[in-house]
Amino acid sequence: MTFAIHRVKVKDLLAFAQEVLQKAGLEFEDAAITADVLVAADVCGISSHGTGLLPTYVRRLQQGGIRAEAKPKEVWRKAGQLLVDAYGAMGPVTAVQAVHEVLTSAKRYGAGLVMVKNSNHIGMLGYYSRMIAEQGLIGIVLTNSGPNVAAWGGAEPVLGNNALSVSVPGRDEPLFLLDMATGEVACGRVRLAAQSGEKEIPEGWILDAKGRPSTDPQDFINGGVVLPFGKHKGFGIGMLVDLLTGVMSGGLFASKVRRQREDYAKIAGSSHTFIAYDVTQYMSLETFIERVEEWIHIIKCTKKADGFDEILIPGEREMRTKRIRESEGVPFEEKQLVPLIQIAEELEIEHPFS
Repeated sequence: MTFAIHRVKVKDLLAFAQEVLQKAGLEFEDAAITADVLVAADVCGISSHGTGLLPTYVRRLQQGGIRAEAKPKEVWRKAGQLLVDAYGAMGPVTAVQAVHEVLTSAKRYGAGLVMVKNSNHIGMLGYYSRMIAEQGLIGIVLTNSGPNVAAWGGAEPVLGNNALSVSVPGRDEPLFLLDMATGEVACGRVRLAAQSGEKEIPEGWILDAKGRPSTDPQDFINGGVVLPFGKHKGFGIGMLVDLLTGVMSGGLFASKVRRQREDYAKIAGSSHTFIAYDVTQYMSLETFIERVEEWIHIIKCTKKADGFDEILIPGEREMRTKRIRESEGVPFEEKQLVPLIQIAEELEIEHPFS
């Protein structure tokens, strides 16, 4: 089955997303930050974390799960470390503020750590780790989320699709940008499959509501659960992310975190950890970059397996997609546009999808 593809210029998509968020109650600057985070995901090909989230964000703003007026506050600050209570503010806004704080700490102390509790969904983690890498530091970002993933051997959601991102500075752009969830697949990817009318997804992604393996994305929507990637290994990493975010920050963890679509009126209560390392504490930035380039060259030049023409480093595929979409626009299938057009009509604003 084929679907008509609509391409939207990045600047038009940004303007649309910002106007939607302002209409929903965000101040101009907060709407601009959030729009930039969402559109950046679309541009990199991570549509599960892109502007398709706008209807959910709007509902949560309207009903109080995201508090447009909330201002994150410092709980305590020690040498190079900071704990922040987000008070349910818009997630990407809180996350960008945390990045600025962790950069300041790392440049002063050589390393910085910021933890955030009582927050909401922050979108694509690679956006924030990249912000850190662009300042010449190694960036690490972790987040927990509402329960969508089973324990290995379990049949009900107990962990979020907890995620992590690591970004390493380069000359013009990060040389290495890992951005991954600990479920076998991003939950948004399964929702997108159901929304787009896909009848089948790969085996091993989900269980249905009765705990049976399924390839029907609708079974996830109807109470199913995502499996951890790599069986017990992904389960362990998912637990580790929860430990280093929700447990350590004094925030919510495991099934105590709320799924953002479960109740639009309640703060999700997710927690995040931001870490930055100043590599110049160990060697010059130029020497570090040269060593990373050599490391990557060795890996990319290894013998290729059957069916592979190239070894791709984490973040490389997304950077290539970014270059294409910045030039040609962001592609959307018609079914993906339906909820965006509906929210535009509801808010009485023009959209760029005609």
